[in-house]
Amino acid sequence: MKIKTYRPENLILKKYIECFYILEQTSEESSATYFTFPSIYTIVTISEKTETRVTKNKITIKYCQSSPIETNLVSNFNEPVLISYEGIINEITTYFKPLGINAFIPNDLRDYAEGSFPDFSPYEDYKETMAAILSMKDPDEKIRALELYWLSKFHPFEDILLTDILTEMLHANNINQSMTKLSYTAGRSRTTINKHFDRHICKTPSQFKKIIRFRAAIQSRLDDKNGIGLSYSLDYFDQSHMIRDFKKLTGFTPKVFFSKTTTLEKDLIKWMFI
Repeated sequence: MKIKTYRPENLILKKYIECFYILEQTSEESSATYFTFPSIYTIVTISEKTETRVTKNKITIKYCQSSPIETNLVSNFNEPVLISYEGIINEITTYFKPLGINAFIPNDLRDYAEGSFPDFSPYEDYKETMAAILSMKDPDEKIRALELYWLSKFHPFEDILLTDILTEMLHANNINQSMTKLSYTAGRSRTTINKHFDRHICKTPSQFKKIIRFRAAIQSRLDDKNGIGLSYSLDYFDQSHMIRDFKKLTGFTPKVFFSKTTTLEKDLIKWMFI
C-alpha cells in the first residue's frame, strides 16, 4: 500500500482543509489492515471499483470490478475502527478541519452523517466529477482537480458561537477547561452549544474535548525529542484518567498504543497496522 499526502495549495482551502491523501494498492500487494482512531477532522473518501462492507467497528474495502464509485463521509466515530483493504485500491481522502466542510456543502453536516460510514453525495455532479478525478493517472493532477472542485462549491459559512468555542477548546492552555466554564465564557447555555455541535460537527463537546486531549498527547509524544515518554501524560488529571481515555479511544493502554502506532507522511497520519 502506498500513501502520499498533500497540503492544499489554494489560500482559501488552507483555511478549511488540513490535507488530502492518495492511497493506492496493487493486486500484487497483500491486504493492508490497520486501526484508525477518533479525530477532530471530518473525513471524505472517494474510491473507484470498490465494495465496502461495514460491521461493528470494522470496515472492509474490497476491489470489485463491477462496482460504481464509492463516496463516504466520516465525522462522528468516537472509538477505534479496524480498516482492511483487499485487492486493487485507488482512493483519495480529504481531511476537513473542524467546521471546515460546512463551507462546501449545501446543508448542515448532520444531514449527511447518519450511519457509521454513510454514502456522501452533496451535489448532483459530485460522483461523476469524483469518478473523473480518480481516473486521472497523475497524482498531482488528481489533487489539482479536487481542489478546483471544492473551490467551485465554496460558500461563506459562519457560526460565531462554534468558532469562539473551538478557539477556546483548541488553545493549548484550555485542554482541561470544563464545559461549564466554556459556556460561561461564551455567554450561551450548554444546551445551545450542544445543538450547534451536533448540527455542524456531529460530536458532543465532551467527545470533542476528549479527542483534542488524546491527539495532543500523541503530538506531545512525537515532539519528545529525548524519547523520555513522559510529556504525553501532562494534559491528563492523573494516570488513571489517561489510561481510561486511551482505552476508550484506542482500545489499548497508552504504553501499548505508543509502542505499536505508526506515523506516516510527516506525522499527518497515525495508524496501527496489524
